[in-house]
Amino acid sequence: MTAAGRSTCHDLQAWIRNCDQPKPTRLLVSPAQRTLETARHTFGHLNFPDGEIEPRLWNASVGDLVALIDEVGETSKSVMLIAHNPGLEGLVRWLGGKLPAVGMKAGTLVIMETSAPLQPGQGRALRIFQASDST
Repeated sequence: MTAAGRSTCHDLQAWIRNCDQPKPTRLLVSPAQRTLETARHTFGHLNFPDGEIEPRLWNASVGDLVALIDEVGETSKSVMLIAHNPGLEGLVRWLGGKLPAVGMKAGTLVIMETSAPLQPGQGRALRIFQASDST
């Protein structure tokens, strides 16, 4: 992991520690090296659930992500995805979440409120944090 990546993880971790949102009940992580390192460095000391490697997050489309969330939503109250763009950004937009004009840069965290089954436009972005905003 690069120095910039470690800094982003540190900023995310600090923000999460001070955030008043409940922790997710499941943490799903793409098998990509970068996402695995992000999960370990960011969430390893935050008393989050253990990250579960989810191969379907790699190169996932919006439709793939919706299907995955609907599936895990049957047994989990809340889920956090550590995955990739353009799928994640597309999912947030599909749910109706507003993003910064620059979109979701690496290290962006979006907390969405929604219900199952997922439908277009039914979500609401509760919080958005981009590590670059903290500097």
